[in-house]
Amino acid sequence: MKQFVSKNKRWLGYIFYCIILAVFLLYYRFPSDALRDYLQIRANNLNTPLFFSIDRIKPWPPFGLRLWQTEISLKDKPAKVIFGADSLLFRPSAWSFFKGKGKYCFECLAYGGDISGCVYFENNNMAAPFTSEIELKDIRIGTYEYLEDLIGRHVDGILKGAINYSGQQKDLMNGVGEANLRLLDGRVELLLPILSLNSIDFNEVKINMALKKQTINLTRLELEGPQLKGTLSGTISLKSNFAKSTLDLKGRVEPFASFFKDAEGVSSAVRLFKKRLRRGTLGFIIRGTIGEPRIKFT
Repeated sequence: MKQFVSKNKRWLGYIFYCIILAVFLLYYRFPSDALRDYLQIRANNLNTPLFFSIDRIKPWPPFGLRLWQTEISLKDKPAKVIFGADSLLFRPSAWSFFKGKGKYCFECLAYGGDISGCVYFENNNMAAPFTSEIELKDIRIGTYEYLEDLIGRHVDGILKGAINYSGQQKDLMNGVGEANLRLLDGRVELLLPILSLNSIDFNEVKINMALKKQTINLTRLELEGPQLKGTLSGTISLKSNFAKSTLDLKGRVEPFASFFKDAEGVSSAVRLFKKRLRRGTLGFIIRGTIGEPRIKFT
């Protein structure tokens, strides 16, 4: 090997120089604007209600593309941003194509945190069924404005966790998936006010849920905070209009002394609330829809 290198130093130098030059020219002479326009046109011609926009795009070694200021919004409401990323690195896995299954991995900086994962397409066809694996790190959920429009209440905190999903692009609600999430150090607006409180601070919320046959099975939601701790479980039957998805949830809440202290000014309601507590906890059920929930204490 050493003899081969010594005998061919000049040619190897030429080859190395050509590679460096090709990479240099590819990066600095890359048709960024043309590719950006092409990707936007292709994405926006798909039969979806979404509009896709990119500010800048550049090649990123090895075999990747980095996109800056990428946004997905509604076609009929362009100002309504569903998702926005400061930067998005998109990289295909070359070896996966030899196995007949396209694999595309991504790294995304958005909402103050990181979103990374991979998407696998059957038969190397992006219109075919796909499987995805997504990891969330330190997402500041309060800066994700569309969430409040989606669920009708404000949630703040640091989101972490993992999401797996398998389905088809044309029928996402009929897919199968699961999510294991943690939300730290935040606040959530209540479905309906409890006593005089419209929101609850929390130290941690743990969420485990699964999607199957257009139904989200909420197997566990545990909240712990300075005012109370509680649990919630049940199902959410999805509708194409998310706000009309129906709720069938049950839970229990254990208020602390600080909870009643913060509810000063409604002493009669506090006394009635305390009478309904059983062994320090209070049960409740949630019916109705996400847009118009109905809560009843049991």
